[in-house]
Amino acid sequence: MIELISVLIATQGVNNFTETEVKFQGAGIELVGTLSVPESKTAMPAVLMLPGSGPTDRNGNQPPSLITNLLKDLSGVLNEEGFITLRFDKRPVHHYSAVWPKEMSTLSEFFSMENHLADVETAFTFMSKQKGVDSTRLYILGHSEGGMFATALAAKLKAKGLILLGAPGRSMDAILTEQLHANIGQLPDGELKTRLLADVDRAIKELKEKPETPKDIHPSLASLFNPSTPHIMHGYLNFDPIAAAKQFQGNVFIANGEKDKQISAERDAKPLAAAFGDQATLYVSPNTSHNFKAVDKPTDLGMSGPVVPGFIEELKKWLRKQNA
Repeated sequence: MIELISVLIATQGVNNFTETEVKFQGAGIELVGTLSVPESKTAMPAVLMLPGSGPTDRNGNQPPSLITNLLKDLSGVLNEEGFITLRFDKRPVHHYSAVWPKEMSTLSEFFSMENHLADVETAFTFMSKQKGVDSTRLYILGHSEGGMFATALAAKLKAKGLILLGAPGRSMDAILTEQLHANIGQLPDGELKTRLLADVDRAIKELKEKPETPKDIHPSLASLFNPSTPHIMHGYLNFDPIAAAKQFQGNVFIANGEKDKQISAERDAKPLAAAFGDQATLYVSPNTSHNFKAVDKPTDLGMSGPVVPGFIEELKKWLRKQNA
């Protein structure tokens, strides 16, 4: 059901577009989002936009502490190029908390990868049925975790194409082990460092085998390996993006920040592009973070500011080929 709340937005040099608050049924939860439609007399291609991990909202934010507006800004770019967009708040976003299960074990199942993927499927179907959408030209854009979900579902949903931004090209056990070992490796050698490295390896191994919270983990790791996450972690750790990529036949635009501290251009983006084959376009954005913001020095996290112009230009080139 589309709510009767819409705003017509006009900016200099950009086609008018209408943003409408929408609601649709996910896997046992009503989800909310924004449908953004440029002015057009003909049916247009549409892009489902998927955010990164955790309680990241439709705009790419985790307010109040993390505000990137990555998906909101990219939605405007897509609208300029004649694409309808749908972006939505996924189930971990806090305003849904009233309907979250109260028991921790049930909460973990509620946040499972399977439920996230089911939500994406219903969002994709909902988008395909909206007025003005050319249902033969449906795309999925995924950032980080969203890129994993897009890769997992692309063949099943028969998407026309994918836009994968900072998306994993390895199984998450390899990526998570690499990230945590790098962080822990900065500690002085000693009992704590040895314990943390051993606990990380054990926790990842156990979670890959079954969706249960690892026991006797050092307290400093409790926020990552906590009782609300074993089901989604189990899904992450058992997903092979390379195998999924080889099943997809559509066009793919893959972009990675050169200075991305979470996903590697060399170890993730390049193998992922190779798995998709000749239909993939790969762009590594210089001096760019995981959130596609400029990085000027090693200590810069690249969370704020505009999306880097060079990346936007490469994305526009690819979009224009799809719309030719």
